[in-house]
Amino acid sequence: MAFIDYYKVMGIPKDTPQKDIRAAYRKRSKQFHPDLHPDDPKAKAKFQMLNEAYEVLNDPEKRAKYDQYGENWKQAEQFGGFGTGGGGGNPFEGFSFNMGGEGGMSDFFQQIFGNMGGGRRARTRRPAEPSEVEAHVSIDVWTAMLGGELIVSSTYGKYKLKVVPGTQPGKKVRLKGKGGTKSDGTAKDLIIVFDVTIPANLTDQQKALIEQARRG
Repeated sequence: MAFIDYYKVMGIPKDTPQKDIRAAYRKRSKQFHPDLHPDDPKAKAKFQMLNEAYEVLNDPEKRAKYDQYGENWKQAEQFGGFGTGGGGGNPFEGFSFNMGGEGGMSDFFQQIFGNMGGGRRARTRRPAEPSEVEAHVSIDVWTAMLGGELIVSSTYGKYKLKVVPGTQPGKKVRLKGKGGTKSDGTAKDLIIVFDVTIPANLTDQQKALIEQARRG
């Protein structure tokens, strides 16, 4: 039978201090307890293997034999030294750990426990779906200064907006639930961003009026 790496099962490096074994087991058992994975047919096997690993590594004498003799540690324990031959009494005898490839136990651990413990594999998280969308709306400087009303057309519909006097470039207005829907069916908010257009060609009269307004 393929060698079971108890350290990999526990998710810890081989040089973990003895005093930290119990804490590592508690942490690991919270992850793989069968009650937490009712839909996983391998849950009981994982937890049973975890308990076996803990039973060995938490006992300093058994751990020393395991570290020294590896897969033959049970024979060493039984005969007081290195043993050759069967008779280990492995509780997993007859349970196939080959998951369809040639890797045997290593493939099994890869599928069940991943790379936790030794070299940890970073988990890729799917970005959260945004709950709002933005739409930029251009308004002239006169409407921005004096206020007014306008109709905004977007892919989500047409909306009547009131522009308050003194609206600054980049000001945002939130329209609750008007930005379409997310994949779960909940509504998104539509954020209107005002872009103020400054006129490039002013008449002399307009310039005079603006200059007069600037002077107060």
